[in-house]
Amino acid sequence: MNASLKALQSAKNKFAVLIALVSLVTGIHPGSLVAHAQTVGSDKSIVFEIKTQNPGSLITMDHAKYAKIDKKVTLVRQYLESKDAPLADYTEILLAQDDWKTIIAISNAESSLGKRCYYNNCSGIYGEFGKGYAGLKRYDSTADWIIDLQKLIDRRYKGWTLKQMNGIYVYPRSSNWYAATTQVYNDLVEIEQQVETESA
Repeated sequence: MNASLKALQSAKNKFAVLIALVSLVTGIHPGSLVAHAQTVGSDKSIVFEIKTQNPGSLITMDHAKYAKIDKKVTLVRQYLESKDAPLADYTEILLAQDDWKTIIAISNAESSLGKRCYYNNCSGIYGEFGKGYAGLKRYDSTADWIIDLQKLIDRRYKGWTLKQMNGIYVYPRSSNWYAATTQVYNDLVEIEQQVETESA
């Protein structure tokens, strides 16, 4: 449980920082800057305040970098919303993961992008027997599941393609699973390429 709480707090922190950065892109004012972020699964808010030494000057930053982040968040959220995917509400947390495209792709095959999640588990992860789980792993929140799937990928599937995962992550090998994951993965690659092209 402590590990789960730490993982959720880590996700909240990543989410809050991402929101703060995106907020800074949309409007920068001299003097004191305030970015407000609501943490996931909490009624508490986090406020970031940045003070400049010279109130008459603007903070210099790499606007292109933050504009690219903002554009990616917008396009991925729009893509998920176009499919009526509940995971659209978790776009920032998903994009904070190294293997976000794989996570979203797997969720398409396993839960139709979050429409059929059980116990906040949107990718059919089974718990390890002897560690308090029997069958489908349960999560306190969807954010917990996202972070745990990234940890699973890091531990067992890092650098694997969906083709390599087919028959291992999902057993037995399934052409339907591969088609469902690949379709979404390729869509997300196109979105990423669009962001890079427009930012070049």
